[in-house]
Amino acid sequence: MLLALKLALILLSAAPLPFPAPKVIQATDALRSDVGTVAAVDAAKAEVKMNAPAGQITYKCAEAQVVGADGKPAGGLAALKPGQNVRVYYVVEKGAIAKEIDLQ
Repeated sequence: MLLALKLALILLSAAPLPFPAPKVIQATDALRSDVGTVAAVDAAKAEVKMNAPAGQITYKCAEAQVVGADGKPAGGLAALKPGQNVRVYYVVEKGAIAKEIDLQ
């Protein structure tokens, strides 16, 4: 019985993500992901606004890594331009905190 419970816990922890895996950060249970188009970048506030299927979302990006389609660093928020398609990996902690932004 105990062995079956341990096996079940291992299988549950290895469940696939409901979105593509991030390229440079570690996936956690708290990690979320959205896709959309960059609407605006405010480097002074370290924020990115993105138009997503659910509407416009503002991400706090002080610690976000921007990654190119090739999986290599793309140069920070300066690499983001309005109209670009991106996937944002984020956690919710007093707002949406971006951890990784992948250029599509």
